[in-house]
Amino acid sequence: MMKTKIILSLAFMFFTGLAFAQGNLPVNVSNSLINWTGHAEVGSYAPHGTLYFKSGSILVNKSEITSAILSIDMKSMKQENEHLLEHLKSDDFFDVEKYPFSTILIEKVVNGTAFGQLTIKNKTLPFQCRVNVGQGSSMITISGKVVIDRTKYGIIYNSGNFFSGLGDKAIRNTFDIDFKIEVPQPVKQS
Repeated sequence: MMKTKIILSLAFMFFTGLAFAQGNLPVNVSNSLINWTGHAEVGSYAPHGTLYFKSGSILVNKSEITSAILSIDMKSMKQENEHLLEHLKSDDFFDVEKYPFSTILIEKVVNGTAFGQLTIKNKTLPFQCRVNVGQGSSMITISGKVVIDRTKYGIIYNSGNFFSGLGDKAIRNTFDIDFKIEVPQPVKQS
């Protein structure tokens, strides 16, 4: 836990220092969203819901996104089935009381692919995903999709890789994330 806090603090100081040379754009958290979808191992059951960002900033250099740091508020998780939502927030899954935030640190973007680190339940692993960047007159929109293997973050509840005889109670190891992030256009310097 302390190691993650130190890494995030150093990353924040690094990004803040870079902000003077580049555009450090705050994430518009009220218009940014994560849609998630889980899947049963058997059949078509696929519960879905949303998560929201707590905070974040995107670094831009000459209209190109170079890096980002994003904090996901795990307590903001929504799902229409209240019983399922409570279970997802429990220690069987994301344990949001103990781990209220997940973090995305994007270290670089190359040819439309973001490379970085994803922290869930205090476990940090590398990830990459394709991102699309839309340039509006007042906003930049970053969107993308990524598939995450929950078992790599210690979330093994009803995983067929860890438990046998689950039948139709087995849950696929991976879940899908579809995200949209909005940041304001940088102010043009004259």
